[in-house]
Amino acid sequence: MRAELLHTSLPRGLDGGTGFCVAACTGGMPAATREALAAISGLPEGWPGCSDWERTLRATRQVSWGGTSHWVATVTRPCGVDHTGRGNRIAHHRVLDAAELERCDPVTLLADHERWQAGWKGEPRELEVPTVIEHLSAPCGPAQGWAAMFGDAGAAAEALERAWRSGVGAWVVVPAGSDRLSMLAEMVSLLPMPKRWSRGWATRPLRPGASTAPVIAVVDEREPELRGAASNAAWVIRMDAARPARAAAAMLELARRGSAAHDHDGVPRRAESETAVAWQPPERLHAGGAPIKPPAATEADRSGQGALTATPIRVELAPTGARGAWLWLAAVACVALLVAAAWWLWGGGA
Repeated sequence: MRAELLHTSLPRGLDGGTGFCVAACTGGMPAATREALAAISGLPEGWPGCSDWERTLRATRQVSWGGTSHWVATVTRPCGVDHTGRGNRIAHHRVLDAAELERCDPVTLLADHERWQAGWKGEPRELEVPTVIEHLSAPCGPAQGWAAMFGDAGAAAEALERAWRSGVGAWVVVPAGSDRLSMLAEMVSLLPMPKRWSRGWATRPLRPGASTAPVIAVVDEREPELRGAASNAAWVIRMDAARPARAAAAMLELARRGSAAHDHDGVPRRAESETAVAWQPPERLHAGGAPIKPPAATEADRSGQGALTATPIRVELAPTGARGAWLWLAAVACVALLVAAAWWLWGGGA
């Protein structure tokens, strides 16, 4: 299935509604498809001072309707104000068919800016079936964006391996102002082409578990969504520039040198030899989701420097059985001593 849908705020939509509605879609698109795509057309609020470019969401994910899942590429961006003077946004969705999945790199498609509408003018209307997307490749080069931000291109390899292990997706947090689209492209290019469509990708936070295929997002550290996430959430991955990158050796080599890297003798490595360093993603660790530490864990616990200790609870029990008899005898003895002391004080001992 190949189809497109545009969703924005209009005085009158294609279905007759007003406000945020369908501005255009491929002719004959089933109502279930329109509803499913409209449901993912929102755009999260940005942080103070966030530019339109920074606020734009670019994502590939699986969306279900009619009992089946389909790959959808989406670009959602601010687009001025609508007919009422309120802030507007436009979501441009493209449903991809099997042939396009085989020949297109997902992030290269999202970065092909000529393919995505920046706004809508005119009356709502139906569209022709979109043409098949030609081959869009992404050569694996050194991860320069990651090197600039973390001092080592190998950080891209570590981020990918850690994110891949989550069964529910992940948010890879990068410093404010990072070129998230380029960094996402560099990270995805480390994967063998058949593996690039086994995960979804995004440039802003998408809640884990919201898609059939887990979504890995590269997100700005200023994202409001991060404040709402648990500080110990396993799917929030914060990279540490002070720590050496950790990943499979072949993966680190691809990130640092790229597929066009030269061997130590200065001879360019041939494409055929790339199989020698081909990286296979690790299996995900948890089928049902990523592990979450107990909320009561301390900061030292979260960093792995401490451990939770059990606090003993003392329970007072009513005296029963033999214990009760001994207590009764002790009470009698105390009374006897008090009587003897009083007798002595009043002269009985003279």
